[in-house]
Amino acid sequence: EQVKEINSAAYMFEHLKSGAKLLFLENDDENKVFSISFRTTPSDSTGVAHILEHSVLCGSRKFPLKEPFVELVKGSLNTFLNAMTFPDKTMYPIASMNDKDFRNLMEVYLDAVFYPNIYQNKYLLKQEGWHYSLDENDRLIYKGVVYNEMKGVYSSPESVLEQASMEALFPDTTYGFESGGHPDNIPELTQEAFERFHATYYHPSNSYLYLYG
Repeated sequence: EQVKEINSAAYMFEHLKSGAKLLFLENDDENKVFSISFRTTPSDSTGVAHILEHSVLCGSRKFPLKEPFVELVKGSLNTFLNAMTFPDKTMYPIASMNDKDFRNLMEVYLDAVFYPNIYQNKYLLKQEGWHYSLDENDRLIYKGVVYNEMKGVYSSPESVLEQASMEALFPDTTYGFESGGHPDNIPELTQEAFERFHATYYHPSNSYLYLYG
């Protein structure tokens, strides 16, 4: 269909074998956009969706680097490069005005989400999620990228109130949980549950792809 408001031709595609869906907005905008998203509905507040969002960008089958995302930020011509966890979905959007760079970014992101190193490198959950550590007084504490991030989030009274409201309003649904991870619950996440979440949700049949430009 022609979408006059953005001067684009909209195409909807569906991959017959897997059921993957693609929305393509064709126009003459030089800033090309790609995104792959997955429905990721948590059943607890361990932050598995958020930790997975971080972890899949820490090396994959074709790009076995420690942090391909960091290298892309350094050398890519991207105009946008990120990943986001929502209460019920996870998105991986990129944009670039350079065609070769755009295709390269797309390949890195697709390999990351479908073939991440999380199954081979058990340290990724510990690094991005949580692990034990000793403080300066040799007391056992929790650390981890997402754990520390969410401790910061929950230092805000507004965040505590918002999550309490969601739990009260939607107690029997996925929206009653904290998809980003609650500091009290993040250390409950196991490697088995981590891998199972990826195997369940990161599949073409559960993906929504978007192309623009």
